Amino acid sequence: MRVRGWAGEGWLPVGWPAGQITSPAETSEPIQWRRIFFGPNPTRTLGRVLVWTVCTLILFHYLLLPIKVIGASMTPTYRDGAVNFVNRLAYARKAPKRGDVVVLHDGEDLILKRIIAVPGESVSLVRGRIRVNGIPLHDQFSLDPISSDPDAFTLGPDEYFVIGDNRSSSIFGKFPKHAILGKIVF
Repeated sequence: MRVRGWAGEGWLPVGWPAGQITSPAETSEPIQWRRIFFGPNPTRTLGRVLVWTVCTLILFHYLLLPIKVIGASMTPTYRDGAVNFVNRLAYARKAPKRGDVVVLHDGEDLILKRIIAVPGESVSLVRGRIRVNGIPLHDQFSLDPISSDPDAFTLGPDEYFVIGDNRSSSIFGKFPKHAILGKIVF
């Protein structure tokens, strides 16, 4: 480790006599760019870069998926243009539950929605209000009525009913478990 100290004529490494000052232009040694970029051991440095690259690819391909929210169907919880991460392994050992915010495959698109009903529950919409098993859904997002009232239905053993938090301008429907890509982390 080098420590610099004041030697009267400029900053010098401690212990250097003032008469032996040379600038980089006066030295006969060429600059070793390889050493600057790769450090003293290029093999070790490239190995570290390779390991970090592989770990990053695995992390962001198999575990965390970055997504950008587009649209207003999840406002005020998730703003348009916000970047969030999806935990792709969240449901590897447990089933999704009511209230989870999930990302779903909808054909070619990914959509961000909240789970309202789980398998086996009956869902109905009466005068724009959601009812699960005949009980009105009361949450902070159910203040605005939904624009359409489809017929009541019961979810199958592998189906989930999802809707956006901005209920007045969100699509809704039932999706199979295999369409759920993962759970929003933050």
